[in-house]
Amino acid sequence: MQEEMISIFLEESQEHLQALNDNLLLLEKDLSAIELIDDIFRSAHTFKGMAATMEFHQMANLTHAMENVLDEIRQEKINLTAEMIDTVFECVDILEKIISDIQQGGTGYFEVGHIVSKLEAVLHNAVPFRVQKCLTKMMKVTFAASVQLKSIRAIMCIDKVKEYGDILELSPSIEKIEGEEFECEFSIVFTLTEEKYIDELHKELANITDVEDVQIISGEKEIDVNRTKETAEPSLLANNIKQKSASVRGESKSIRVQLEKIEQLMNIFEESVVERGKIEEIAQHMKDKDLMEHLNRLGDISKEIQNNLLSMRMVPIETVFSRYPKMVRTLAKDLGKEIDLVILGEDTEVDKIVIDKINDPLVHLIRNAVDHGVETVAERKAVGKSETGTVRLEAFHSGNNVVIQISEDGRGINKEGVMKKAIKKNILSESDTLKLSEHEIYDLIFRPGFSTAEVVSDISGRGVGLDVVKTTITKLGGTLTVSSEEGNGSVFRIELPLTLSIIQAMLVRAGQTRYAIPLGNVVEAIKVDNEEIQIINGKEVLNYRNQVIEVITLGEVFDEDDDLGTTETLLLVVKNTKRMYGLAIHSVIARREIVLKSLGDFFADSSVYFSGATILGDGRVVLVLNPDAF
Repeated sequence: MQEEMISIFLEESQEHLQALNDNLLLLEKDLSAIELIDDIFRSAHTFKGMAATMEFHQMANLTHAMENVLDEIRQEKINLTAEMIDTVFECVDILEKIISDIQQGGTGYFEVGHIVSKLEAVLHNAVPFRVQKCLTKMMKVTFAASVQLKSIRAIMCIDKVKEYGDILELSPSIEKIEGEEFECEFSIVFTLTEEKYIDELHKELANITDVEDVQIISGEKEIDVNRTKETAEPSLLANNIKQKSASVRGESKSIRVQLEKIEQLMNIFEESVVERGKIEEIAQHMKDKDLMEHLNRLGDISKEIQNNLLSMRMVPIETVFSRYPKMVRTLAKDLGKEIDLVILGEDTEVDKIVIDKINDPLVHLIRNAVDHGVETVAERKAVGKSETGTVRLEAFHSGNNVVIQISEDGRGINKEGVMKKAIKKNILSESDTLKLSEHEIYDLIFRPGFSTAEVVSDISGRGVGLDVVKTTITKLGGTLTVSSEEGNGSVFRIELPLTLSIIQAMLVRAGQTRYAIPLGNVVEAIKVDNEEIQIINGKEVLNYRNQVIEVITLGEVFDEDDDLGTTETLLLVVKNTKRMYGLAIHSVIARREIVLKSLGDFFADSSVYFSGATILGDGRVVLVLNPDAF
C-alpha cells in the first residue's frame, strides 16, 4: 500500500512541477499577468499538503515558505519582481531534486534552510504594493465601410496601443474581434502615464490602412501600477493558456493505467501473432480455402487490436518537450546569451517506450545547440544578427517514423575546425580528410571523446555526449543526421520508428539460415547478371540506376557457403542512414509482420549486425538484420 501511495505521489508531483515551470515561464515573459500567481500558489499549496501527508518534511517546509511569498503577491500586498521569479525557480529546482531522490528510493531529504531564508528575505525586502495616478483613456476606432481584413486591422490597432500603455478593456472581446464578429468600429480602454503620448498614438492609428476615424476620450482615476483584478483585463497570453487548460480539463474522459498492464496485454497479443503465423502455415499446407478466408478475417481483426493497443501506448511528445524551456532559460542565463526556444509539433504522438528513452539524447542536443551553436549577444551583433538567438525544437510524423529536429541560427559547424581536431586526436590522417564528404565530416563529431570546445566547462567540452546520443538513437532503431551552414546554424534530425514492438519485415535466406530485414529499409529486390557486378578497389560494385553501389554477399558476412546461382544474383537494394547498397541473398521467402524482441545484454556483441530477433510461425527464431551495420 505504501509503494502504491508513493507511486501516486510521484506521478502527481511531476504534474505539479510541470505546472509550476510552465506558469513561471509565462509569468517571466509578462510580469503583469498576475492571474497566473493563483495557479502557481495552488500548485505550491497542493505540494505542501501532499508532502506533509507523506511526511517529507523538508519539502513541506519549502513549499510552505513559497506559499507565504506567493500569497503576499496574490493578495497584492507586495510587488512582483523578476528577482522573485528567479527565487521561486530555485525552489522548483530543489523540489525536482527531492522528487528525483524519492524516485530512486531515497528519503527525500534535502537541506532547504538556505532557500527558506532567501524566501523570508524576499518578504522582508519586498516593495509594498503601490497606487499611483494614471491617465485612463477610452478610444473608439472606426473603419471605412469597404474595409478588407477587418480583424487584422483591429489587431494592428490593439498592438499599437499596447506599445504605449496597458489595455484594461476591449469591446467587443478579443475573441469576437479575431472572429470578425463586430461592425466597423470597436473601443479600447487603456492607461497612459503621460498626456504627451496621446497625439503621437492618435497619429499612428490614423495612418493604419482603412482606419476612417479615431476618437480618444480623456479621463483620470487611481489605479495600481500592476493593474488591479477589478479593472484589468487578464493578459491575452495568460487568458489563452487558461482557456486551453480549461478546455483540456473539460474534455478529459481518461483513466490512468499503469504502463506495465499495457505491456502485459501487448505481450499476450504478440504471442497471438506468433500463433496466428503457425496456423497460417498449417492452412497453406492444407490448401483449405475456407480456413484461409477466416484466417484473413482474423488477420484484419488482429490489425485493429494492434492499432488500438499501440494507440494506448502513444503519448504526446509534449511530455518530453515541456521540460526544456526552463532548461534553456537556465543555460542561457549561465552563458550570458539571449535565446528564444520555439517548440512546434508538441502534440505529435510517440510510443511511450520511445518517449522514456529519448529524453537524454534530446537534452544533450539542446545543450549542444545552446552552448556550441548560438553565439553570445556581442558575437551576434558583430555579424549583424539579432541579439536573441533562436533554437527550434519540432516534431512531426513522416510515414511510419516520427521526426524530431533541433535547429539553431548560430555559428554553424566549422568543417575545417572539425577536421583539424580529428587529426589532432589521431582519428584521421591529413590525407584521409581529402576524401571525406560533408556528411562524413559532420559524422566525426559523434566519435567518442571528440569535442571542438576549447575550454572544458560544466556544460560541455569533455567529449562526452554526442557519441552516447547516436548510440542511444541507433539502439532505438532510429537515425541521426546533421546538416549545417557556417554562419547560419545547424540542424540535427532524428528519425525514430513510431513503435518498437511490431514491424513489417522481409524474410530472406542466405546459405541455410533465414533472416529478417525491416521493410522500411528495402528499396526493391532485383536480379542482375553476374557480369554486371564489377570489382573496384577490392570491392564488388554495381551500376544501379546511374549510381555505383557496393554489393555485399550476406552469406559471406556470416561465413556461410551460399550458391547464389551461376549466371544471376538476387539482390536486395537496401538504404540506410549513410548509403545505399546491394545485399546478395539466396532467396526471398515472404513479407511478414513480426514481433521484434531484444537480444538482451548477453548478446550485446551481436547488436552490431542485428537489431533483435523474432519467432516465426514454425517456432524457429529468426535474427533481424540491422541495415546500418553493412
